[in-house]
Amino acid sequence: MDNDSDQAWHGHAPKSPLPAGRRRWPWFLLIVVLAVVGAGGVYAWPEVAALVPAKSHESSGEAMTTSDKEALPTLLAAQQKLEEDLAALDRSVADGQAQLKAITDQLAVLTSKVEELQHLPPPAAPPPPVAAEASRAPIAPPAPQPRKPPPRAARSSGPVSIGGAPLNVAPNMAR
Repeated sequence: MDNDSDQAWHGHAPKSPLPAGRRRWPWFLLIVVLAVVGAGGVYAWPEVAALVPAKSHESSGEAMTTSDKEALPTLLAAQQKLEEDLAALDRSVADGQAQLKAITDQLAVLTSKVEELQHLPPPAAPPPPVAAEASRAPIAPPAPQPRKPPPRAARSSGPVSIGGAPLNVAPNMAR
């Protein structure tokens, strides 16, 4: 019996009040509209962000608060000091670059001088003055003189040790 009831059921299935295709398209349309709006927002965001703060500052620019007015001279003084500091740094950098250029130029000059000295041939020895020596008469070497024997040390009178060296004698013992 079950087989007969299944066949009957499939053959005479009840229809739903809304068709299946018609029920899904509103959701699809909503998702597509939200995606387009989101993409347009991402595309236009830099322009909108630039306009919104400008509009808010234009309306409040005329009515500055007292705290803004009090802070303005302080901010201007700080800006002036920063500009002076930047100018001083620019001058010091320019001075440093000028000194570096001067040192580089001096180094280049010294390097070229060293290279010149390294590549010079050694100085030629001056020729011996042959003409001056030829005009002089030859001088005979001096005759050897007999050698004198070195002077002998005086012999001491007094007690002598076995090795031959004189003994030190105290002054009151000497006779």
